[in-house]
Amino acid sequence: MKAIYIFASLLSVIIINSCTTYYYVQTDVGRDLSVVRSVHTAGTDDGNVVFPFDPDDGWKVSDADPAFEVDFHDVKEKMSHMAQKKAVDIREVPVGEEGAFSPLLSAEESLDKRFRWFYTYYDYRADFKGMRDMLPLSYEGYFTEEQLELFFRGGNPPGDWNGIEMYYLLDDINQKFAKWYSDATYFVLCDIFEPFCTPQQVAVLDASKERFMEGIEREAMFAMQPDEFEERLAAVAPEAGFGRIYEENAAAVDAAYEREARIIDCFEVSFVYSMDMPGRYVDGNAENFIDGNPSWKVDAYRLMYGGLVLEATSRKANIWAFILTFAVIAFILQAFSKFC
Repeated sequence: MKAIYIFASLLSVIIINSCTTYYYVQTDVGRDLSVVRSVHTAGTDDGNVVFPFDPDDGWKVSDADPAFEVDFHDVKEKMSHMAQKKAVDIREVPVGEEGAFSPLLSAEESLDKRFRWFYTYYDYRADFKGMRDMLPLSYEGYFTEEQLELFFRGGNPPGDWNGIEMYYLLDDINQKFAKWYSDATYFVLCDIFEPFCTPQQVAVLDASKERFMEGIEREAMFAMQPDEFEERLAAVAPEAGFGRIYEENAAAVDAAYEREARIIDCFEVSFVYSMDMPGRYVDGNAENFIDGNPSWKVDAYRLMYGGLVLEATSRKANIWAFILTFAVIAFILQAFSKFC
């Protein structure tokens, strides 16, 4: 029986992930801090290639030659197409463009270098905006902070647990996530309908969540449309007179639904960022590497916990500084030996 509950709760993630588009973002950094950014993706089933920006804005689009596979943790995707752009400043090659999902998934990026005689250090930092303040329903009462960190960031798992115990622990949190998600959907739809309701109907909306949810599968809420919501309301609260609000205000209700549902776009993309910087990676918070370069996965689930910072520092030896230093030392020693 437990396995049935696990399968049902996993639908919450499967439904959202079913249309995910994956992007691999590789950034090659020059010694002068100029960059070449390549955004890779796979073609869609109908042969289209979609990038999170306008490729006509200085991006050169081509086939990836050869195509290669990238591990996005939940799936491995073959990257078959790419868009590439060169710039003198990393801020000139944002991954997304204004008005799409990209403001949530694109970062404020910075790239600097520090000269230290023997070595030159290159510092990369990307600050991604967290989504917690944008969500329609607080986590309070659904999760603890520890559960949120474990579920969305994979942080601090119990050290002495085995895989089976972790499986059931995550399933329990996933059940809570399914409840939170379906409740959030209910409250969003209530907010959409409220402007068209009488005060008595608004009071019914506020008091009817438990009746509304009773007997309905949680996953049925995840993609519920306004007309389906009203139909359900009319069934669970016939005394309130629901039944014609959507019919009489369909255009306005649909427009409000489109605005509120825009956040769902953020869950339909997943990024892996990789930085190829001069020298050798010596510090940062990367836990994964692709061809020796630090890499990070960025998606909406990670941002649901809060802001996300990517940091990497590389160090390149200044060979001329070593040569010059040794030459000076040799000259001093030679000069000193003549006076001895």
